[in-house]
Amino acid sequence: MKKVATVGFGFMGRMHFGAWKKARGAKVTAICDSNLAQLKTAKAGNQAGTDTTTDFPGIEIFDDFDAMIQSGGFDIVDITLPTPLHPSTCQKALAAGYHVLCEKPMALTLKECDAMLAAAKKAPGQFLIAQCLRFWPEYVYIKQLIDSGRFGQVKAGDFSRFAAAPGWNNNGNSWFLDESKSGGVVFDLHIHDADMVNYLFGMPETVSSRAHVRADGLTDHLSTIYGFANKVITSNVSWAMPATYLFGSEAKVVFDDAVAVMNSKAKQPLTIYPAKGKPFEPKLQKATGYEAEVLYFLSLINGTVKSQILTPDDARSSIQLVCAERRSATTNRIVTLAKR
Repeated sequence: MKKVATVGFGFMGRMHFGAWKKARGAKVTAICDSNLAQLKTAKAGNQAGTDTTTDFPGIEIFDDFDAMIQSGGFDIVDITLPTPLHPSTCQKALAAGYHVLCEKPMALTLKECDAMLAAAKKAPGQFLIAQCLRFWPEYVYIKQLIDSGRFGQVKAGDFSRFAAAPGWNNNGNSWFLDESKSGGVVFDLHIHDADMVNYLFGMPETVSSRAHVRADGLTDHLSTIYGFANKVITSNVSWAMPATYLFGSEAKVVFDDAVAVMNSKAKQPLTIYPAKGKPFEPKLQKATGYEAEVLYFLSLINGTVKSQILTPDDARSSIQLVCAERRSATTNRIVTLAKR
């Protein structure tokens, strides 16, 4: 039984907490948050399903990360803190010998990513960035279609996520709206689809991005064309929706002989439209992306992983990709991605 310490207990902390509670072979034994009031109030976010527990019998509670690390008594540190704290807390936990799962985005700069990777190489524990979309049932199925060649090659793909700008804490003054801390819509929300492009098709040769910037300097919409030799891949991300708009994500992948359409708001989120035969809704894994993600991390720790889905280097590559997109949008030029 692996013992887990969850660090940060806002919206994402509660999502991870709920996933760990369902995971066989793991148990949350410690929670750390500098604001202990968060343990008594379930945080809202852009998805339903947050764990609403307000009583934590048998779980040790901390309000200081360093004190928690020094106390020990657990095997895994699950970090769901604000993005600026990812590099330092990951490196501390890794140096102390723990396995570390850290919420996306990995960091805001490649320099920080490289420091985290260097720390992980020196450490005995496993390290992973929680790019949950790679484990989400609809995207898992799309990946299987691509790898199997069942409907031929991919011709085109389009990925999008649209939401109102975050404002569910501090009376609407969310730290997410400070791009120096969150990276804004590009790093916090678009990182999902950028990582999915990286996962499904590999790194593009170029990116061409355009952005809308609000009067206060916040980028609230980004559109990108990815440069691939034999396919057209595009994406759109937005924080420009009104507060009344419910978060939604979509993906369309066009094959030679079918199109796969994912719509998070639809009753049946994934439908396959073949060139021959009737449209169908495929049978998907029952576990959510968060649940499958922690199970994958456990398999890495236990040495039982069957196939590689995600590595820390993959997460670094996706940061490289969104950095290139932001640079393209800022300069209004096509940016070529340097090969590592």
